[in-house]
Amino acid sequence: MHSQQTEITRRLDFIWKLQATEEKEDMEHLQAYNRKLLANILPVHVADHFLMREKNIEEIYHEQCDTVCVMFASIPNFSEFYIELEGNNEGVECLRLLNEIIVDFDELLGLERFRYVEKIKTTGSTYMAASGLTANSCDKNDFQHVFAMMDYALELFQKITDVNEHSFNNFRMRIGKWVVLCEGFKGKRVEKEVVVVTVKLLLLPGINIGPVVAGVIGTRKPQYDIWGNAVNVASRMDSTGLMDHIQVTEDVYQIVKDKGYNLTCRGTVNVKGKGTMITYLMPGLAKEPSN
Repeated sequence: MHSQQTEITRRLDFIWKLQATEEKEDMEHLQAYNRKLLANILPVHVADHFLMREKNIEEIYHEQCDTVCVMFASIPNFSEFYIELEGNNEGVECLRLLNEIIVDFDELLGLERFRYVEKIKTTGSTYMAASGLTANSCDKNDFQHVFAMMDYALELFQKITDVNEHSFNNFRMRIGKWVVLCEGFKGKRVEKEVVVVTVKLLLLPGINIGPVVAGVIGTRKPQYDIWGNAVNVASRMDSTGLMDHIQVTEDVYQIVKDKGYNLTCRGTVNVKGKGTMITYLMPGLAKEPSN
């Protein structure tokens, strides 16, 4: 009798341990899934903060970052390209092309040489990124995170060129004319010529460097963002730039001027809220800089 009870206890103990192991594995799989899900919404270091901490979930996450390189890259005339017609599925094909471009920009960030760069967000047809947001990605001695951002901006132009060459629309927009069938007088089917204006979509990156405050706002659909004068000036570098050129501030120029980048002084530019600033321009399709 005693031996039977001992055997039953041993078997139950085995089952309980097996169940505990399975529950632990399920919990680890769930944590990995949650981590992956959060990493698609927030930067990895921010996602880790929310997953590992034991603080009030409603507490505002924020951090001070001293030497962040900020880039805005817009396609300023996308609104001219976006046309709602039956032939392009009421504008869906235009958005499909824009999505293709943004996905290409995102995929670049998976490359080792762009490990310093973090996507912040997209607003309409403007792409925002920053480098140097963490202790591991901010190189205050050699400024590798600044060079990574400059190279990333150049690579964006190459992606646009690739889309030009392989897209049906061709980013220099050889759309020409479309012929569609429509219902004519008394229900007769007739050909109607729809003329679409030729549009060349352009890229317009602007880059600045300086201190920012980074944080997460909102509890439902939380948004990671950065704020500060450096961000505002980077946005102005984008909005006041020249088409197919990268415009940078004096601070950025002083860091990268001896690294082979093809920068020329533009002179003084009127910047909203800042007065006049000296800026520098680099052609978007420049040769790869030498270290």
